[in-house]
Amino acid sequence: MTQFAGTVAVVTGASEGIGKAIGLEIARQGAQVVVMARSEAKLASVVDEITREGGKASYVVADLCAPQAVRLAMMEAVARHGPIDVLVNNVGAGTFKPLHLTSELECDMALALPLVPAVVASQAVLPGMLAKRRGHIVNLTSPAGLMPMPYMAPYTAARHAMVALSRGLAGELDGTGVHVSLVCPSQVDTGYFLNNDADMRWYPPISTVFPVLTPERVAKEVVAAILQNKREVVFPWQLRWAMRMYSVAPAVSQAFMKACGLWHRGLAHAAGTS
Repeated sequence: MTQFAGTVAVVTGASEGIGKAIGLEIARQGAQVVVMARSEAKLASVVDEITREGGKASYVVADLCAPQAVRLAMMEAVARHGPIDVLVNNVGAGTFKPLHLTSELECDMALALPLVPAVVASQAVLPGMLAKRRGHIVNLTSPAGLMPMPYMAPYTAARHAMVALSRGLAGELDGTGVHVSLVCPSQVDTGYFLNNDADMRWYPPISTVFPVLTPERVAKEVVAAILQNKREVVFPWQLRWAMRMYSVAPAVSQAFMKACGLWHRGLAHAAGTS
């Protein structure tokens, strides 16, 4: 895709944080943006901010954990604006703790988000994109999607699934004019740890090596990935090199991180009981 002008873009999980920043940035590029999430009040605020800047936006309220709700939300977006040109699958959830200490709700949410809405929304937009031989799907993941980390098993599994979805779909759509980008930033300053039950004893120490990014930085990387048809974007450079090293020699990389105190050495150690 070479420009956003005249396109329709859907951004999920866009009521705040990364999704909000992506919606704002895409609107600045000239797209009609449809933001989706559960909170109508927050979505209305995002739309108001976009329109105050001179952009075009609307919102659709949906429980993105439920496949049928996602389908209905996508149908509503198409009914309002026509076929979708850009889909950004951003919504996600998760916490950091051992699996046996994770509640049923926490486990279910981490698995349902981001994978369920990403698959269902992608399925919904593809017929229109393929008919026009133009379109772009962006899937957000995290470093846990490229390197399995302890004490976040449901989250890691779902983020790995996002990687598989992106890579498989990119191959499936090769030559159709529809492109897929996998975008993986390091930790982003979204206020997550202030608003969620996140015990930092379980948080992976390796994350402290990488710079903390702003949502706006992520939004600019997403826009660049779309305009340049990039298949995978891992940033910043420190994270990109760490992921490359891990992919080549996972056992050696993990041993090195353990020796440097950047990888949890065991359940008792992380819990502070020994």
